[in-house]
This record gives sequence, C-alpha cells and structure tokens, in this order.
Amino acid sequence: MNTVESAFGTRLTRRSAMKGLLAASAAGAFAVRGGIGAFAQDATPAGTYPEVVIVGTEYAFDMPTTVESGWTRITLDNQGMMDHHAMLMRVNDGSTLEDLGAALQAPDFGAIFGVSTSVGGPMAGPGGRGSVIANLEPGQYIAICVIPDDQGVPHYALGMQATFEVTEGAATVEAPVADARIELVEMMFHGTPAEIAAGPALWEVANVGVQLHEIFVAQLAPGFTFEQISAMLLTPPDATPEGMDHASPEAAMMAPPFTNVGGVAPMNPGHTNYAPFEFAAGEYFAICFVPDPESGAPHAALGMIMGFTVA
Repeated sequence: MNTVESAFGTRLTRRSAMKGLLAASAAGAFAVRGGIGAFAQDATPAGTYPEVVIVGTEYAFDMPTTVESGWTRITLDNQGMMDHHAMLMRVNDGSTLEDLGAALQAPDFGAIFGVSTSVGGPMAGPGGRGSVIANLEPGQYIAICVIPDDQGVPHYALGMQATFEVTEGAATVEAPVADARIELVEMMFHGTPAEIAAGPALWEVANVGVQLHEIFVAQLAPGFTFEQISAMLLTPPDATPEGMDHASPEAAMMAPPFTNVGGVAPMNPGHTNYAPFEFAAGEYFAICFVPDPESGAPHAALGMIMGFTVA
C-alpha cells in the first residue's frame, strides 16, 4: 500500500477536523507562519483558457461529459448550502472506469488510489465560485467531492460524482504566469506569503511532497485572529479554546468565523494547479485537512496551517 492509499485508511474527515479533533500543539501549527515576506502582484496569466463549469449541489455534479485536453480553467459553481470541491480523479493506465467505480464503493477511501490519480480541482463555499487552471491529459475521469457530511459520509457516496472523458485537443496554450509558487510539502506551505496586496492574484500550487495535499484558503470574520482560529481548530471538541471563551469549538463551527475563498482540492504528488483569487483586505489562513498516513492526524495538526494578511 502506497503513502496516499494508507493516508485514507481512515476517513477524510474535514468537518471533524474543523470541529477541533486535531490533537497537536498550536506551536507546530504556527511554525510555518511568516512565509517569504512581502508579495508582489506584477504578473498576469498568459493566454486565454477554455473553461469547464461544474455545477455542484447537495449531492450532485452537473458538467460536460467530454472535455478537450490541455490547459483548462475548471470552475466549480457551488449552488449548494455546504462547502464542496471537485476532486478530479484520472483513471490510471491499465485500469478502467468500472474499476474506479468499484473502488468508490469500498469502505476504505484509499482504494481509489490503486486505480486512479487526483490531478487537483477547484473548491468553493456555499453560493460561491472557485476555479483552478490545470493541464488535463487525455483519459477517463471522475469528479468527486470527498468532504464528509455531519455523519462522516463523504459527499461522493451520496451521489456527488460525475464521469467525463478528456479527449486529445489541438490547443497549444501555455501554462499561466503566476504571481507566486506555493509548494505543498510535509508539513508546510512553502512560499506562501505572510502579507500580500489586495486584488487579484494567481498562485501556482504544486504538490512536491510524497503525500496527498490540498490548500483550503479562508478569510477570517472581522474581530477574529489567526491565533484564535488555530486554537479553535487545534482544541478537542469538549474544551474551550484559549481566547474564545464566548463559544465552544462545536458552537463556533455551527457558524464558522471564516469564509471559504477557494484553493485546490486534494492532489497527488507531482501535480500542479494554478489557483486564481480575488483578495479583499483582511486576515486569512491556509490549511490542509488531509490525514497523515502514520498518525491519522490531519496535516494541519502537524504544521500545515498558516495565516497571512491582505492589505
């Protein structure tokens, strides 16, 4: 069993993580804060990219069944009432869509990585839209949402999956020119800035690690700090985080004090997505909820969470 497969021997429990089931010290989470300092936004994307729109609801995807290969803007239009992402799983050579469909029926989510590879994908909060630009190779794919519901059941098991084929395309458009390169590695976001200017930004997000990783980006509600949010996410559910004595983690997560502004869905090592953002002034954080194969703890508990400021 490879590293990615073993990571999903336990359920991918984003909501459980967000309820405070992270059993690590806040010191580890704060270790990566600081990034590379000021962030210049003087680059622009190169070229115009064909767009594929995936409409997400509870619990279904509506999208084209055929897409041409090459650099493509993939947009998730979340018309539902929950956070969703579209994790794009390409069927591995030597496997079939039927093999992947059978793996998705298995209780161990890791089974799908024996027959497919995640090339990333967009994420969006309720009523929002999020995009990535990805280089799609020809092949058979399934878009799935692995975020669990309140009972821990992943959305794809409730029907949130859609098959599509990527056919050979004639497009010769090049990769975009990004404002910054963010490397996902164990257990940090390398290159994430500590402070950036408000406005549009395009991040090149590359998984250069050995495990599956994601980057979920959120803006804090006014009056909340990164330290408070980190304490909330890193505190057991029956305890009150320091500095947040007005609400328990459970109560706070019923109405999270932050807003999903996009990112890149869990992505296999060796893959890259470009994530466009429109940043308003405020405080933000980036986090990875994917579980570690050895400890079972979400990567955030091991340091893969950091704050940054947009001014």
